[in-house]
Amino acid sequence: MKVFRNQRDDQEVYDCINRSWAAYKNNVNTPKIYENSNNDIVSIINYNESRFRVSVLEYIDGDNFFDLNRKPTSEELKKIVNIGSNLNKIDYKPNFIYDTWAITSFCKEFEKKSKYLDKEYLDMVKPVYDKFKNFDYDSLPKAFVHGDMMSTNLMIDKNDDIWVIDFSVSNYTARLNEIVVICDDVALIYGDKETSEKRIMAAFEQWCSEVNATQLEKDSFLMLFEVANAINVLNPLYEIATGNDSDETKMHLNAGIFGLSLFK
Repeated sequence: MKVFRNQRDDQEVYDCINRSWAAYKNNVNTPKIYENSNNDIVSIINYNESRFRVSVLEYIDGDNFFDLNRKPTSEELKKIVNIGSNLNKIDYKPNFIYDTWAITSFCKEFEKKSKYLDKEYLDMVKPVYDKFKNFDYDSLPKAFVHGDMMSTNLMIDKNDDIWVIDFSVSNYTARLNEIVVICDDVALIYGDKETSEKRIMAAFEQWCSEVNATQLEKDSFLMLFEVANAINVLNPLYEIATGNDSDETKMHLNAGIFGLSLFK
């Protein structure tokens, strides 16, 4: 059962669950959403003075890769890339949602948060900002993109099937973002440069083949990979400075620092 937070208005609730619905209806491996007796995928429940917006989803008997504390195997990674490329083929344009972790938000977030970075980290992140701020991002092909296919949102069940969950920041944006996020999280093996680079390039080449990637996408991949890792340094340092030093935050920071060291 998914209960939506009060900060979302009703339209935002429907926008959020409709993203999952679009993926499910197009045979992407994501939990089924059950319709209620009114054939609606959101139920509004009034109880005393409270009002709840609820959706009921299929239960997946498994765990996400973050809780399992492991990276996907090479074969599991292939399945994940395939889920991503299938998502990118769906003809669906949801309303835009601003995500502070998205590649599209990097310049704005850097300008707001760079003051929280010590010189060591600023020297890592600012060159990426300087390069990306002049890049014609809108020239990249667009598609429906989950945008957050990482270890916390990828589950493996008892039958070894892989599922993607949580479409709350999915957007119609540069489809290249999908494989970039996959590569800077689940394809990356922290501390193992050679294996990481091999897994990342294998995943990217698979995605390119499955979506028929353009030359611009192929040429832009490594720069956007740097941007994604720079975000994984910038945002965790900001969160730590403002009181959130969770294990997940530290995971992002360590992965971002290591990711920026690759392909040098």
